[in-house]
Amino acid sequence: MLFDILGWLGALLFLVSYFLLIIKKWRPTSSAFHWANIWGGIFVGASACYDSSYPSAFINFAWAIIALYGLYTDQFRKINL
Repeated sequence: MLFDILGWLGALLFLVSYFLLIIKKWRPTSSAFHWANIWGGIFVGASACYDSSYPSAFINFAWAIIALYGLYTDQFRKINL
């Protein structure tokens, strides 16, 4: 039950972050966008891992790592401006 809830929460984070990006409420460099993708990837990845869906878990954990890298580089860029 817990991993199902995490999976749905992660999916919701992905959808909301993408919707807010498309309607120009968030920018692709915003911290909120990155954090929604980091947590979405972790939550959906954990749910997929629990269900033994390893390809899905892999892609979602990779998504979270890429978003973490994006957050790092965007924050680093702000510091150096």
